Amino acid sequence: MYITQGQNSRPLGYEMNAHPASSLRDFMSAIHDYVIPVRDQVCPGEPFAISPHIGQSLAGQLSRKGVAESLGDQLRDLDLHVYSANAFPLKNFHSEIVKDQVYLPSWAHVARAKTTCLIADVMVRIVPDARQLTISTLGGGYRPAGNTPVILEKMAAGYLKVVAHLAQIEQQTGIHIALNAEPEPDTTFECAEDVISFWKEYLKPALPGLTRTLQCHRSRAEGLLRRHWTVNLDACHSAVLFRSPLEDWRRLDRAGILVGKTHITSAIALANPSRSPAAYRELLEHVEPRYLHQSALKMKDGNTIRLSDLGEIEQQDLSAISEVRTHFHVPLSKAKHGKLHTTRDDAQALLAEALSRKQDPPHIALETYTWPLLTQGIKNSQQRQRLIDGIAAELRWAQDASLNQVTSSVRR
Repeated sequence: MYITQGQNSRPLGYEMNAHPASSLRDFMSAIHDYVIPVRDQVCPGEPFAISPHIGQSLAGQLSRKGVAESLGDQLRDLDLHVYSANAFPLKNFHSEIVKDQVYLPSWAHVARAKTTCLIADVMVRIVPDARQLTISTLGGGYRPAGNTPVILEKMAAGYLKVVAHLAQIEQQTGIHIALNAEPEPDTTFECAEDVISFWKEYLKPALPGLTRTLQCHRSRAEGLLRRHWTVNLDACHSAVLFRSPLEDWRRLDRAGILVGKTHITSAIALANPSRSPAAYRELLEHVEPRYLHQSALKMKDGNTIRLSDLGEIEQQDLSAISEVRTHFHVPLSKAKHGKLHTTRDDAQALLAEALSRKQDPPHIALETYTWPLLTQGIKNSQQRQRLIDGIAAELRWAQDASLNQVTSSVRR
């Protein structure tokens, strides 16, 4: 799906990590079983933008001779356009238990940089006529696993290795690829301040290595770093921490750090849980074994308590909680999720801001990867249809919101 703004057209797609894709066979099944039916509901007969999830296993298969090129041909025949990729989870994102394994390997390990470079290579082979591509990735690593200066230095070295590779790709092919580090609760980068601090204390001091690799002056190396190392703002992640993604964006603007991609997502919110026992019971139904659902509690005394996973709320005094928010992506098509509220307003504000950016406009993608949980599986035709209908409804919501934004901009 594309949004037209004057003479320009911008892709508006969704992250395919809602579908298993550890192999090329799984990927093509997702295309035929989900992507095309979604496209047929939302914009039948039109080009459709997609952002695949590419992890270690799929990247390895695509790196074989002729495989990525063949996939590109198949996608073009179907009028499906790859504009971005999700390389945050490198391992199987649909294992029975993912939890903190989603952060492995961290950017302190050479495997993360090596696989990310491979993903960039196969994307260029899939869409050789692209002008700009983005790859969203983990923001450093999982804090509880280690966040020392030595680890942060290793993370910076890993990022710079990929930046050098992306700069070389652009020089050789003309395709600009931006790596988008994604702030998330309990990771190295939780918010704009963390990104800016990492930039100043670890990325910039490591620039001499980039100048040697690319054989260029320091000023040129810094320009390439700013061009190829950007941020992916996720509305759900900001909202969970009671932060505004727009305020984070402004802080990054002031630091000269680009936002290359935005995830339009919505989190669960519940005010005064002690007064809403039915809604609280619904909240507890979202405690599940596959994914981490980092949560934050705004207390009535003004403090904030952080939980590493939603289930820990059962150890808290509910009467002392003003509001709870949890990292459980819920559909954008509805302002409420059952008896629970959502942070969709933040998602809508982030979408409007992304669409308003004329200079360095970011890529936009919807990312409700929890659909297999929300449909209680994808094992039968009814569950699969609910997933298709749900993603289609989200895209229609985003399309309507985008068209309203474009119309308002024209009137102004």
